Amino acid sequence: MINRLRGAIAPTSPDPNIAQRQMVLNIGLLGLAILGFLFGATFFILWILGYTPPTGAIAGLGVLPFFLLSYWLGRKDQLRIAGYIPTTVVFIVMVASLFQVGIGHASTIGMAMVVAAAGILIGAGAASFFVLLSILAYTIAGWAQNAGIITAAILPQSAVLADALGLGFGLALLVILNWLSNREMVRALSVERETSDQLQVQSRELEELVSQRTRVLERRALQLQTTADIAKLTTELPDPEILMSQAVELIRARFGFYHASIFIMDETGNWADLVASTGEAGRKMIARHHRLALGSASIIGWVSANRLPRVALDVEQDPFHFKNPLLPETQSELAVPLLVGQRLLGALDVQSTEPHAFAEDDVRALEAIASEVAVAIDSARIQREMQEQLDRIERSDRIETQAAWGRIARSRSVPIIHLNPKGEIGPLTDEVFPVIEDAIIQDSTVVSPDGRDIAIPIQVRGETIATLAARRSKPSEPWNDEEIALMEAVASQSAQALEGARQRSEERRRVTELEVINRISQAVSQMLPQETLFRIVRRQLIQAIGETDLKICLFDPQEDQLTISYDSRRTAPTQSITEPLGDDLTSVVIRSRQPLLLTDNPAQRAAMLGVSDFGEEIKSWLGVPMLLGDEILGTIILEDYEQDNRFTEDDAALLATVASQVAAGIQNANLLDQVQRTARRERLIHEITSKVRRSPDMKSILKTSTRELGRALNAIRSTVSLGSSESEANDTSDDSEDGLLNSQDTKS
Repeated sequence: MINRLRGAIAPTSPDPNIAQRQMVLNIGLLGLAILGFLFGATFFILWILGYTPPTGAIAGLGVLPFFLLSYWLGRKDQLRIAGYIPTTVVFIVMVASLFQVGIGHASTIGMAMVVAAAGILIGAGAASFFVLLSILAYTIAGWAQNAGIITAAILPQSAVLADALGLGFGLALLVILNWLSNREMVRALSVERETSDQLQVQSRELEELVSQRTRVLERRALQLQTTADIAKLTTELPDPEILMSQAVELIRARFGFYHASIFIMDETGNWADLVASTGEAGRKMIARHHRLALGSASIIGWVSANRLPRVALDVEQDPFHFKNPLLPETQSELAVPLLVGQRLLGALDVQSTEPHAFAEDDVRALEAIASEVAVAIDSARIQREMQEQLDRIERSDRIETQAAWGRIARSRSVPIIHLNPKGEIGPLTDEVFPVIEDAIIQDSTVVSPDGRDIAIPIQVRGETIATLAARRSKPSEPWNDEEIALMEAVASQSAQALEGARQRSEERRRVTELEVINRISQAVSQMLPQETLFRIVRRQLIQAIGETDLKICLFDPQEDQLTISYDSRRTAPTQSITEPLGDDLTSVVIRSRQPLLLTDNPAQRAAMLGVSDFGEEIKSWLGVPMLLGDEILGTIILEDYEQDNRFTEDDAALLATVASQVAAGIQNANLLDQVQRTARRERLIHEITSKVRRSPDMKSILKTSTRELGRALNAIRSTVSLGSSESEANDTSDDSEDGLLNSQDTKS
């Protein structure tokens, strides 16, 4: 009920001034209606009871329709007409009361209320009009009362005039106050309206600012989420190509772009290759290997060359935009470089179907995302390279392990060891359990169908190096799961132990090889005679490789001859054998300048190399060239006449190192011998020249020269002639004291 009443008297105009007048009108009408209804109802009851005439009931109830009409007009914003109706009705009622009961305080107060209501609802002009009407009605009523027309107490004429003037003055003052009040109210309302307008403007600005900040925050949140998702992709997708494809799809979907793509610089740094792109157009461009040159007339070319972002708000106006027929709806484009530090990886390009689609915030957001994409791509690339390197190391390690165990297996004369139930080694046979081959092929434990035989591979780094096999003594008792698990555990421990033993053996071999190389190096530095040096080399090689035959050949490139300077199989090692370069294995090594290792059927492999004369008794053969820079000095050869697969690649490497040291020693010895010969010749020339200069005459000069030359050249006879061949002037010298040759004549 109260809510309905509030709704009934609530103003309907948005104008605060009109709304206030509507509120006053509605409240006044409500009060007047209540008073009129109560007044009319009271007098109606009194009229029914016969105490009063019906005039009061008619007056009280008859004004209600006028109040209702005024209310309706006020709701329609017709406030001036709506204000006149209740004020006029009340004024008429007050005048009627004045002429009925005479002048009194009630009529005076009623007229004051009429004037005040007219001033508030209609204005100062209407209030002044009602003041004049009130004075006139008051004066006429006073005259009528004195004339006896009105049955009331007679008042003096002066009193009536004074009351009329006082009423007029009071009502005028009330009008003035009302006008001042309305003016201040209008001013306050104007100020309030201006303040309200300013507040509304500020509110709209704040709402716009909040909306803008909200969009920025949403953009940044989207940027951070995209960056986090790309970082997450880095850990989930180690392949850079898949990572970049997922990244461009994520960027396009998150920001609603028409197209997104990533370009990566090639190895030359002159071209940006398209490696990831969205949509069917992207797949077609990748399929045809789309690329743009550095610094070309394209946004990607400009960004790659300048390493700065570039925005084309209208691609038709941008001279660097590359019009791609596969992307006809592009209206604006943005590209940012992919940088890791100062290193350029490529560029990130996004396109939109709307012109002016990119703002400054978009550029900063794409730069941040591009930075994360660049780091992700670089991390994925490094991770893939590390994984590839790790795979190469693992493959190399596996190959090395397999080769090492292969050499060990080939070097063993007994590939199978049989143990009886007591743990004793049984007779050496070539019997092999059938399940062993299956275990090697399958790389897993294999049990025979009858459950009697079992084979378990012994693996090192994924390579089967041996097989543990067992057979039940009774066929009726197959191997159970517990026993199989036990044997597999033993096989695993055996693999670790065998690999440890192999590594220790390899380490000992490396230490031995270093010791051998060091001792040979010391021998070379001592400038020992060749025969002594070669014997030291053989003795040291025996310590590292074992007992074997050694042959050292020296090569003369001018004569194209080989000289066997050392052969451990010769009975007289001091005698050297010289033979021309032929088609034997030593000549093959000399010509190829490469090591040659023959361990498996060496005669057949030698025949494949074109060597016809190869001893069938040789089981293993290894030869390496002695190189000094580009010059070949000879070869070092190891031969074994008893054991197949005697030498390995490690032996070849060691022998090559030894050969280089021996070559250096031979070269140093040759240089030293040449220097010594040159020094001896210079000394002899100086001595002969000194003696000749001390001779007093020509005969003494000739005699001294002949004698000294004979001694220097170890000649038993020397002759000097002057003039023609018939001249008899000569001088002879006896046998040289220091002569070592006894069959050479020297004539000068």
